[in-house]
Amino acid sequence: MKKKVKQNYEQLALSTGLRLDEEGGALYGTHGEYSVLVYPANPSYPYILAVAISAARESGPLTGDEIKQFKNDNGPVTGLGQNGYVITMSLKGSKKQEVVRDNLVSGLNALTAFLRMHGYRSSCQTCGRDVKIAPRCVSGSYVLMCQDCYAQLQQNKTLVQAQKKQKNENVIGGVVGALLGSLVGVACIILISQLGYVAALSGIVMAVCTLKGYELLGGKLSKKGMVLSVVIMLFMTFLGDRLDWAVVVSRELEIDFLTSFQLIPTLLEEQIIDGDTYWSNVTMLYLFLLVGAVPTIISTMKNQKKSGQTYSLEEGN
Repeated sequence: MKKKVKQNYEQLALSTGLRLDEEGGALYGTHGEYSVLVYPANPSYPYILAVAISAARESGPLTGDEIKQFKNDNGPVTGLGQNGYVITMSLKGSKKQEVVRDNLVSGLNALTAFLRMHGYRSSCQTCGRDVKIAPRCVSGSYVLMCQDCYAQLQQNKTLVQAQKKQKNENVIGGVVGALLGSLVGVACIILISQLGYVAALSGIVMAVCTLKGYELLGGKLSKKGMVLSVVIMLFMTFLGDRLDWAVVVSRELEIDFLTSFQLIPTLLEEQIIDGDTYWSNVTMLYLFLLVGAVPTIISTMKNQKKSGQTYSLEEGN
């Protein structure tokens, strides 16, 4: 969490009586008789907030008319829905911190009053029982869960993690998967280039498909797998550019594709293909690969770290 965002979230916590989970970036606590979670609907836009409350009633989930009426009565609310025992409200975002704060305070007050009026009681989002619940972070996602369900979840998670550790990485399968995935990136390079562009999209596609291919056929994506995938990305990006030039040469000289591919070094040496243009194009592709690969690898490592994190936000629960 960036320093400025953290400071603003701390102010939001003070305004609402909630607490900030600095590690995960959510606000949590009690508002009225309900346990509440407040978090960014999209981590890239920290001031577009969503509010989650776990609650149930005997008459069943929210109706379309109730949702429509609630939204009409509350201007800052952009959405309201129920999935199982979780009621989620989305709020309008703003670059102005005071507007975000006012929207959150009024939204929380309106939602808790609305749930109370319509017979909702606080409940565990997993089992639906009217027992003490607490906010938990499970693999990067927030839940409102009772102690029994949380204990069961921890037990299941420990078992799954043990099974993953026992699972060996299939390096050969991973390399094959990375090669197959990189072919999608190669196709993207050629297609976009034939349309007259050199686009960052090709680097993103190359990075995502190569890493995903390794993970799918390798069983898991380790640091070794990431290094091998990067080597494959570098080679296949160069190959993709060479294949793209072969398409151009084949079309211009009216010769078969294989001969065109083999002729490219000779055409470069004889300056029939301009060397500056050729290597400039290769450099641009590698820059775009960097743009795609670095965030993808960082995101993958963060997700792997988060997948092992499970903790309760309130001590003793």
